[in-house]
Amino acid sequence: MKKLFLFFLAALFVASCSHSSENQLIRKSNQLFYFEVENPSKSSISGVHEIILTPDQKRVLTNSTGMLFAKINDELSPFELSDNNADGITNVAVFQSNIPAGSSVIVSVFEAPEDAIIDFEKKTQAELWHRTTGNWRDGRYRGGGNFFRFDSLRVPDGFTDHTYFIKYEGPGWESDRVGYRMYLDWRNANDVFGKKVTDMVLQDVGVDGFESYHHMDDWGMDVLKVGRSLGIGSIGWFDGEKAIRVETTDSVMCKIEADGLIRSQVKLWYYGWETGDTKNNLISLKTIDADSRMTREFLKFENPQENVCTGFIIENGIDMFEVSSENGEWKAIASWGQQSLAGDDMGLAVLYPSSQNGRVTRDALSHLVVFEKPLKEVEYYFLAAWEQEPDGITTLQEFKEYLRKTLDQLEEPLIYSPITDIKN
Repeated sequence: MKKLFLFFLAALFVASCSHSSENQLIRKSNQLFYFEVENPSKSSISGVHEIILTPDQKRVLTNSTGMLFAKINDELSPFELSDNNADGITNVAVFQSNIPAGSSVIVSVFEAPEDAIIDFEKKTQAELWHRTTGNWRDGRYRGGGNFFRFDSLRVPDGFTDHTYFIKYEGPGWESDRVGYRMYLDWRNANDVFGKKVTDMVLQDVGVDGFESYHHMDDWGMDVLKVGRSLGIGSIGWFDGEKAIRVETTDSVMCKIEADGLIRSQVKLWYYGWETGDTKNNLISLKTIDADSRMTREFLKFENPQENVCTGFIIENGIDMFEVSSENGEWKAIASWGQQSLAGDDMGLAVLYPSSQNGRVTRDALSHLVVFEKPLKEVEYYFLAAWEQEPDGITTLQEFKEYLRKTLDQLEEPLIYSPITDIKN
């Protein structure tokens, strides 16, 4: 009993110290502005929330030099600036919190002193590594030693698969739930890293070559067989019979747009993508947030593009099913079953707004959603839910419930009310 009492006192002391340090941080920080957030839905919404910045908010934030953070009730969260429409201009900000159903909270935004250290946990990552000191010979990158991390890369002309130039063959991005990578060659397909831990792991994946991450490790493994399919959520064009990935282009540029604590992004420019008899320029912006399995894909075309498609691989013996939000404004195609390379269960899904008039179909390799009408902008989400992830989904029923809840949250997002009291 005495040991239990001492443990309680120690826990109380730690909590008191933590609360005291947070209060000191707030007293030393500059409050910039605050706003109200309302959750109109029937369930709590937990995770990263995005607000569209007003001109005044944007001005104040872009002039700030210290770290930004938000206070929501008694919680502190990183407050990160972001671009959500691929034009390269900051237009939104994100913070992390749980907003109870049918309630509203006030979010206060602060700028910390420049010398302040705020120990927020890093819950997302985006990265791109390649070798630098070797040389190209017979279509392969020879020598070059270790991989080094870069923010951007103009993909070399004629670049193909298994050249040993880029670590795990392209950029990678992850949350505390799941990781993804894409092949930055003619395949341009997305793959899945199943994670058994919440730590950031991609920085250590693939440093010893292509083989190790195809075998189970303490962190997890590559869990999806892509082949010539769309893998999970890859960009494609439907020619009337089959999906064609972004295979033939004039040139490709890749940039790590954000590598934040709670949001990370990968941006790609495809110049001269051949779709039948025409060419088009395309920007792709992939976004992943903390505590989320989903990657948001936002596509911006120079000219309206018809028959854009996406989807995921067909696995023998596993059926595709469809799910809709309560009012039908968002839809999903999905599958569940023994389809991971670990030999166990995994769910795959693509979520898309009904306003884009997606037609569900398939070809020989992939389940597809085809956006037939010409569009300059296309938005969708893709995700993988591996049963071995921490607190993972383990049944078809759980997966369907998760998808319905996620679609409902996309249909009925939080409501933000800016308060005009800008502090400077």
